[in-house]
Parts: sequence; structure tokens; C-alpha cells
Amino acid sequence: MKEKIHAIAPWLFSLAGIIYDIAFFLNHGRAMLDSDMAAEMVLADLMNQEHALITKNWIYSTEIKAAGMQWFYCIGLWLSQDNWLVARTIGAAMALVLYLLSWLYLAHALELKNGGKWIIAILSWPFGFWYFFDVIWGAYYIPHSMFIVLSFGLMLTLAKDLKKYFAWVLLALFSVLAGLNGMRMLVLFYFPVVFASLCILYMSFRKESKSGFFNKNDLKHKFALAAFAGMFFNLIGYGINLVFFVNKYHFVNQEGMVWGKGSGSWLETFKWYFDSFGLTDFATKKFFSLSGIGAGCGLALGILVFISVIRLIVNYKKLSELCQIYVASLLGIFFVVGMVFTYVWGEEQYWLPIVQFGVGALIIEIKTDPILKVFERVALHYAVVLFAIISAIGIVKANISQPLRANIDFEPVISFLEESGYTQGVASFWRSQVVTELTNGDIEMWTMNDEFDSTFLWLQHNSHRDIPTGDFFAIYTVDDEDAIKTFSETFDLEGKKVYGDDRYQVYLYEN
Repeated sequence: MKEKIHAIAPWLFSLAGIIYDIAFFLNHGRAMLDSDMAAEMVLADLMNQEHALITKNWIYSTEIKAAGMQWFYCIGLWLSQDNWLVARTIGAAMALVLYLLSWLYLAHALELKNGGKWIIAILSWPFGFWYFFDVIWGAYYIPHSMFIVLSFGLMLTLAKDLKKYFAWVLLALFSVLAGLNGMRMLVLFYFPVVFASLCILYMSFRKESKSGFFNKNDLKHKFALAAFAGMFFNLIGYGINLVFFVNKYHFVNQEGMVWGKGSGSWLETFKWYFDSFGLTDFATKKFFSLSGIGAGCGLALGILVFISVIRLIVNYKKLSELCQIYVASLLGIFFVVGMVFTYVWGEEQYWLPIVQFGVGALIIEIKTDPILKVFERVALHYAVVLFAIISAIGIVKANISQPLRANIDFEPVISFLEESGYTQGVASFWRSQVVTELTNGDIEMWTMNDEFDSTFLWLQHNSHRDIPTGDFFAIYTVDDEDAIKTFSETFDLEGKKVYGDDRYQVYLYEN
């Protein structure tokens, strides 16, 4: 009986996590929305109108994100055009499930018996602020993460058998898709894994005879070949991005990166990484509160990941070859990405695609460490999931009460705009596209810069380079008196105040 409970427990934890995520979307999604998130829904609506997978009529942000969440939101909008919150929930839930399935595949490729279901039992929950904000709620990083997890699994599959031709096709597909989105995954995954594979081969060369080293049937050789192929295909995708997308679509690439924009400290860079498991949070949390306890559990989870990586290094020679490759690849990622984030450019949330690999290392350690007794392995499985759940509940609670970028008390403004029958308006970035999503696409918004003297060429329709014609409204905060004056003077328009409360005011213009 105990064995049956232990077998189904991780599936129940995963299902509970997914249900928790969906409940959060439906109950708190409107109040937590920001324009970065809403812009992806507006883009998806535009793509549905054009029946396109990518469009020239949109001004993208950093990198084009050719294969991103907008594809999933397109499906959501097909199913729920009249309720964009439901559409967002459908799209995000679909993407999350596919992402969790990709981890099951990677665990299967690692031959990690029952490991995959415990990994997804953790990853289903929004532990850690940035994992909550950018993976579960915002969902920005789900496509990026899914492509590299699948690519890694396929590399391991090919390391066992290079004649699995369909695996080659899939590796090419996912690597190219990751490259179409820009250079980010090249830096965070494909190049570091190639670097790790070379280190593995060099260490093998040092301890083996030449005849043994050049055995092409060796697992490590075949993995290196697959890793190089993955990077090659990724470079093809990035080449398409540079050659064809740059001149055809509107976005800012990362070619402007320069030395000296990183953290400047290895300690700070890796603090970013381990904080990502739950300690760091931008919402207020008292130590003796649910949110404070959640932060402590996140810290504990991060510490366990750190200990797990150290133990895996110590026990490296006792691991299976597949797990050795996983650990070496994780270390290669730590080294290369750590260098980039420290000395070139990086931010805390950019670790996110790699945070999940730390969860994988944690489960591998629990499964393989020879000093652990059976009851300790069982207890640790439940402990790490419990830490993730408490971290998730605490962080979600804190951020509902104090969201990072959402517009507080915005619903009365939305109600006024809908009741007045307005169909077009302008606002600064963090409010503009939120209006479109909260009105289910009924109101078209133009995004202005903070000074309100020009449109902001960032995450909006390409046709929105000039302010709207005809009657339109503008949303300001109560502190935007200078912006109101600047807008009137710049565009020679006199506005009439038609709404005001303690936070916002709405002016009506005729152009």
C-alpha cells in the first residue's frame, strides 16, 4: 500500500500544482496583469487575424521571439475570443503541460527511474519569485525552456543510438526554433553544453589510451557529436534571424551587448541563481508570516540544490554515464553563463531556463547518492516538494497583495471605458496593452513614451507610430500633470477630463 501511495504521490502533487496555477489565473489574473504580458495576447490576436505565425505588423521587443507563447495564446483566443483571461489560461496551461512532458522525456532519456515525475511535481508549482512571475504566470520562458530541455533529451537519446533518425529531425527542429528566437539560448544552453562535452572528452583522453579514446561507439563521443549538431542547428536558426528577420521585422537584437554590464561579482551572479528558488521576492513579507515562511522554504530549496551539485561532483565517478553527462553539462552551463552574467551582461531572471536544471540535479542526487538510506530518499522526495509548495503559496500570497508591475485599482477605469463605449486610446507602456486585454480586445490602445510626446515603438502594432485619429481617450495617473500638458502642446490638442479617481484620470481628445 505504501509503495502504491509513493508511486502516485508525485502525479497528485503535479496535478494539484497545475490546478493551483489555473485557479490563480482565473481568480487573480486580471488584477495581476501587466503590459508585457498583455502585449503577447494582443500579438496573438493580430496573428489570428492575419492567419500568420509571425507578422510584420508588430513592433517586437528584445529579440523577435518568433516561436513564443503567442502561438499558445492564438489557440486560447480561437477557443475563447470573448474572454481573454480564459484564453490566456488555456494557452498557459497547454504550454505548461507540454513543458512538464518535456521534462518527463529528459528524465526518460537519463534512464532516471521514477525521477521525472518527482521533477515535475516540483516544477508544477510557482516556487521562487521569478519562476512564479516569468514561467508560471507570465509564461515567457516556457517556450525557451521547453526547446532546450527537449534538445538535451534528444542529445542523450542520440548518444545511446546515433541511428535514431527521427531524433535527429526533432533535434534540428527544436534547436532551429530556439535560434529563431535570437541568441539567448545559444549562450545559456547550446554553447555551454558543447563546452561541457569537450571537457568530458578531454578528461576521457587523459585517462584512456588513444585506441580507447577514439572509440566512436563511446557514449561520450556520441553525445559530443549530438551536442555539436544541436549548436549547429541553433546557429542556423540564429542565422535566419540575422539574415532574414532583421530587415523584415521590427525588433531589437542583442548585438549591442558590451563588456562590463554584468553583476561584476561571481558571488552575486550565483546568488541570483540560488535566490531564484524562492528567497528573493519583490513583495513585502514579514519573517513570521506565510509569505516569510515561503521565502525560508525557497531558501532551503536553493541550499539543497547547492548541496546536491556538490555531492554529485564528489560522487561523479559513481554515477551512470548519462548522469555524468548531465552533471558535466550543468557545470559547463554554470561556468559559461556565470562568466557572461558576471563580466558581460545579465539579470537575475535570465537564469530561469537553468533554474529547472538545478531541480533535475536535486532529484538525481536523491536517487543516486550512496550515503542515503531508503527511508531518507523517500523522505527527501516529499521534503523538497513540500518546500516548493510552501514557497509557491507564500510567494503567490505576497504578490497578490503587492504585485510587481500591475496597475492597482484599475478595474473602475476599465468599467468606465467600457460603459462609455470608447474604442481607441493612448496610455504609457505599463497601462496601454492591459486595457486591450481587460476589455477582451474591444479597445485598441496606442502606447506612448513616459513623457507623452511620441508613441513608444515597443510591443505594439506597427501602425501605431502616430497617435490615433478621430475621438480617443488618454489615461494618466494623478501625478501626470506635466504629461497632460506635454501631450496637448506636442500634438496641438485640447483634452477634456471625463474621469478621475485617487489614482487615475481619463481625458478625451478629438484628432
